[in-house]
Amino acid sequence: MKTGVRYRMPVVFGPSVSPRQHPDGRPWKIEETGTMTLETASVRYRTDAEKLKALLPPGFELRGEPVITLNYSWFKDLYWLAGRGYGVVMPTFPVTYYGKDETLEGNFNPCIWEGNPDAIMTGREEMGFAKLFADIPATVWQENEGTLSGEASWYGHTFFELNLSGMKEVGGKPNQSIIGNPNIWFKYIPKTAVNGTGGGDVAYATTNAPAADPAAFSRPALEISNYRRWTAEHVDIKWHRATFEQLPLTAHIVNKLADLEILEVIDVEVSSFSMPGIGISADELRAIEPKDENSVSILHPSTAE
Repeated sequence: MKTGVRYRMPVVFGPSVSPRQHPDGRPWKIEETGTMTLETASVRYRTDAEKLKALLPPGFELRGEPVITLNYSWFKDLYWLAGRGYGVVMPTFPVTYYGKDETLEGNFNPCIWEGNPDAIMTGREEMGFAKLFADIPATVWQENEGTLSGEASWYGHTFFELNLSGMKEVGGKPNQSIIGNPNIWFKYIPKTAVNGTGGGDVAYATTNAPAADPAAFSRPALEISNYRRWTAEHVDIKWHRATFEQLPLTAHIVNKLADLEILEVIDVEVSSFSMPGIGISADELRAIEPKDENSVSILHPSTAE
């Protein structure tokens, strides 16, 4: 195996292809990545703080108000998928993470559903995103009628629905969440062991927040074009609870999100824009070294109190 080249299983066939790596095993050049388009409906709603806290890994704490930002997105014309695209359902909420050498404020993303297994393979292993697969059809957007709807399902069970109406186009520039707020994920890969007694091979937070050394990652600023933005008067979000029979491996995830009551919808924004395809590469992610006491219960479960 070559140094400085990304691999993932099965490694015996050579370097892996991803948004970050060309089939030749080198980084993609910006001019090779064309132009991608992203459509996103972003809804912020207030929920129960204690239930949010229960979703936090070691070293994390809830920061500020218990507000979930729910992004329902659709990516189009992705270079690394030879022009294909897919949908995403992604909840985040504000946290503070206390690592060994740094304290970081950002948005924690406990899970992501994506409609493409290729995107899941690369994001789980390389980036540490807790990605899950779902059938996510293209957004139904009736611009003339001011409506937008989307859903996510698996095994025929629709577990998420979003419906917007009374949409009105407004001016303005892309907000920071579109350009890229600091986000934090928790990467965990279990050790292979009989009865799961080995704990984790990997357990640490990852982030796209800039490193202390700005030279650790550098990329030219990427220009956003064709930017449009809408608001909506009416928002309807539904998380449909599931039984084991409906969603054998993910019912517990869907149900905990369904338990997060929507106490108040704060705002909603729909945006559409284009940018150089390399903007989806997420190649700036880095690991944050945890404090030993924060990770001991996950890395060595037999020693947990």
